[in-house]
Amino acid sequence: MTKNNILIASFSIIFSSIFFVINDAIINYLSSINFTFYHFIFYGAPAYLSVPLFLLIKGNLKKNLKCENYLIPTIRGIIFTPMPFITFVSLKNITLPEFTTLNMAAPLFGAIYAIVFLNEKLNKYIYISLVIGFLGVLFVIQPGFEAFNIYFLVTLFGVILITTTTTIVNKYNNIITALGYFMYGGFFIHIISLILFIWDPIKVNFYEFILITIASILINIAIFLTTLAFKTAQKHYSSVFCLVYLQIVWSVLIGFFIFNEYLNFIAIIGAILIVLSGIFSIPAQFKQINE
Repeated sequence: MTKNNILIASFSIIFSSIFFVINDAIINYLSSINFTFYHFIFYGAPAYLSVPLFLLIKGNLKKNLKCENYLIPTIRGIIFTPMPFITFVSLKNITLPEFTTLNMAAPLFGAIYAIVFLNEKLNKYIYISLVIGFLGVLFVIQPGFEAFNIYFLVTLFGVILITTTTTIVNKYNNIITALGYFMYGGFFIHIISLILFIWDPIKVNFYEFILITIASILINIAIFLTTLAFKTAQKHYSSVFCLVYLQIVWSVLIGFFIFNEYLNFIAIIGAILIVLSGIFSIPAQFKQINE
């Protein structure tokens, strides 16, 4: 693992977190007007299909689909399949802040996976980054979990699934390319969505189509960047994962500049803590390199 690889993994996570925030905001709107995950995926399919089409034109499709063990990307693709359904159902039944807060449990699950499945040794900087980041999330979101909602558990189940897929990519980083993981990962959900759309079609207006197209492009780029990050991270899975907390920062900035939403004093403290979490992940990465 070189410093260049760490930079690639870190910047991939940073940019993917921006795209995830925008996608979640659009899905939050679409779920409120009775769109389902298969409507979204059907109309957004061109964004996914453009990758194998581009590789086919370049003559690199077969190279990227070739794998040393096809069972691994297949299992990962199956594990990923429920994720769009979970996202739409969750955002329809809980608030976006609650959904975002619960998803920020991912680095904590990632740390557990790193210890149990990746034999990764965590250092004090990783622990500090995890704790500070999660506290920052709570300060910014200030969630009011006033009543238990079963969809909190549904969302957490989704967090476990997505963390499992990133762990698989990290553990088996040499068996296939990042683009290969991306294509196998989306295969099953697109087939299922096509079948469901034929059974329950829906027409969209131009505005909805543009929103779906933008979200589809961004989510596919985000998924690829995340795959690339954890494939590149290798033995530094948990320290890179801490940068996921920065997703809250982008959410705050988008809210301020686009929706004119202002932060209160507690949220400002939270944003500072999240930035500190990202800063602490940097020495954590370099300490792992030296060790």
